[in-house]
Amino acid sequence: MARSRARRARARAFFEAAGTALVLGGLLAIPMFLLGSLLPWAGLPLAAWQQLGMLFAGTLRAAACAVMVAVPLGIATAMFCAHFCAPRLRAWIKPALEILDALPTVVLGLVAVATLAPWLKGHVATVLGLIVVLPALLLAGGMAFGARGHVEGWLPLWLLPLVIVVMAIGITMAARHEGTAIVPSSPWNAMLVGLALGFAALPMVFSVAEDALFLVPRTQTQAAFALGATRWQALTSVLLPAAGSGLAAAAVLGLSRCLGETMIVLMASGNTPVAGFDPLAGLRSISADLALGMPEAAPTSTAYRSLLLAALLLLALTVLLSSVAGIVRERLRRRLRAEMQVA
Repeated sequence: MARSRARRARARAFFEAAGTALVLGGLLAIPMFLLGSLLPWAGLPLAAWQQLGMLFAGTLRAAACAVMVAVPLGIATAMFCAHFCAPRLRAWIKPALEILDALPTVVLGLVAVATLAPWLKGHVATVLGLIVVLPALLLAGGMAFGARGHVEGWLPLWLLPLVIVVMAIGITMAARHEGTAIVPSSPWNAMLVGLALGFAALPMVFSVAEDALFLVPRTQTQAAFALGATRWQALTSVLLPAAGSGLAAAAVLGLSRCLGETMIVLMASGNTPVAGFDPLAGLRSISADLALGMPEAAPTSTAYRSLLLAALLLLALTVLLSSVAGIVRERLRRRLRAEMQVA
């Protein structure tokens, strides 16, 4: 009996090791193929490097606009769910964000192109105003509830009517002054990409940030409560400093997610190779250029080599960011584990 269990254990270990080796081999095959395809050929002309630089700038512009949406919303939602939220409400928020993560990005790109792009062309000033007004009103509402001396675990549902009313008033007032509104050069631009891609990256940022906050031992926040701290004071003085590296990892992973996205950028950016960092201008990213150019590029042409180099650059950048985020998260786990052992 013991020998049969040992044989089964060895068989399981063998299959696990074989599966791991297969995955690692597949991962290594991608950069090896790209490098092997590039090395036999001569260097690229200057125009190809300029085109690659423009694509890289467009990729960074799209990712920066998306991170400005995903990181604040994701981390704020994680902070509320981990520290303020009622358990029953949290049981609804997490599955909702997981469903958003499972939503195909092509659907988000279609919604952005079909509905958001025509509206955004004449309401850029409205969006910019709401970006300033909504956080201020939400902060004021949260402080008003906090001044009453208790934690409102269902606060988002109480503030939801306020958000809807403020957005409706802002859109209505802006509709009367469309002639003075900021008009983008194209309905497909970096701001549109940022809004759609930011919502696509939001679940990842939320998940990693919430895990980092939940890794902090509850005894630390309970000790802060015992010393008379409010929940907000415990969050800012104990929870956030302890989970700071995990939150940074969430932001880095969100950036990595945005850099590699294809369909949303392909559909909502206009695919115009425009230099600069204007969020109201179109762009063309590396991933979109690969999707458009690779089927038509001849295997021995300069365009083909440029696409291979762009793919290698994008792969290296995403792997680097993911590795940095993984190292930061592991350091957070080790530090918190050591603190728990000391306590």
